[in-house]
Amino acid sequence: MSLAAKLLVLFALTLSIASAASLTVVNPIFANVAVQCGNGYAYQSSAGGNCDSPYQPQQDFDNSLGIGWAFAPVSLSTDGAGLTNPNTIFEPPPFNGRPFSVAAFLQGGTAALGQTITGFVPGGIYALSFYLGSRYTYGGYNGNQTVEAIVDGQVVGTWALTSNTPFTLRTVPFQVGTGGPHTLEFVGTVSGDETAFLSGVSIETGSNLTVSPSVDVPGIGVVVSAGGFTPFETVNLVAFASAPVAIGTATADASGNATVVGRIPQTPFGACGLQAVGQSSGTVASGIVSVRASLAVSPDSGEPGNAVTVTGIGFAAGEAIGVGWSNPQTPLGSATADKNGTFTAQFAIPTAAAAGTDEVVARGQRTGAVAGVQITVE
Repeated sequence: MSLAAKLLVLFALTLSIASAASLTVVNPIFANVAVQCGNGYAYQSSAGGNCDSPYQPQQDFDNSLGIGWAFAPVSLSTDGAGLTNPNTIFEPPPFNGRPFSVAAFLQGGTAALGQTITGFVPGGIYALSFYLGSRYTYGGYNGNQTVEAIVDGQVVGTWALTSNTPFTLRTVPFQVGTGGPHTLEFVGTVSGDETAFLSGVSIETGSNLTVSPSVDVPGIGVVVSAGGFTPFETVNLVAFASAPVAIGTATADASGNATVVGRIPQTPFGACGLQAVGQSSGTVASGIVSVRASLAVSPDSGEPGNAVTVTGIGFAAGEAIGVGWSNPQTPLGSATADKNGTFTAQFAIPTAAAAGTDEVVARGQRTGAVAGVQITVE
């Protein structure tokens, strides 16, 4: 039995005794950014290319709000990645009955797209699912592309397509050795005008850890519970953010059940992986808590022109953050999140701000994550 088959069996067994949990994939159906070019498709731009560029229409998806993914730019007239709507002259497979209306394309041997996913736990078994199809033959242009799914540089699945392959749901299991963020990529490996299309990306895992609340901001308390531990053993709770952090401990009861209270560490946008570990039995229960962005301002009141400090948490690592004033809408500036998804920056209250309660809003460029905080203008 192959490793992939063994992992698939283990994944099925895990789901038979645990509930399914999904990691956060930003923009899984590629609909957050509309294709601006009139023909309904565009390559990731290279050197400032646009819809009127020679050879191929181009659009800067990478710097578009909420795109989530990073695309390899077009390098030749027949090599690159981008987005397409249905029924374009690119001849994607029919979208009818599919849970998406936009697809990414991989054309040629340098085409690639990917994003960093958070919330993994060490030793966890995951199932990557997505719809994959190939170009319908048109004027000699083909869909004989081979697509690889890659996690942290390791190929976890390969699909050799032929022209006229309809969108088909593909699922491949994989395992990670460490917790925290990992990088997912899709890569085309066949050179020339050979094109594949994909959309509807998801990553699922089994969860045998009850987590409450299931969604919150970093720094907030979380309560987890699980069974199967040795009676009265010590159970430690570990969170996997940008690095492993021990956040709580408890003692299992006479039935081997344990409830542990901890606090979510500073964690990038998406999810934080959690594991409760029995210190004598080695029993491990895993789960996730989804992470959303939050904003704070200090001081929380002031006159127009006064400086305030804005602190954001729960954004993506390394993400560009745009900060603005709500009324009247006024850009205040920008910042960049650190590896934990946090930033701190100083801005001035706009001179046109009216007295009363207003709002400062921060928005992550790649994830589209939004957070706001009220401020009083004196």
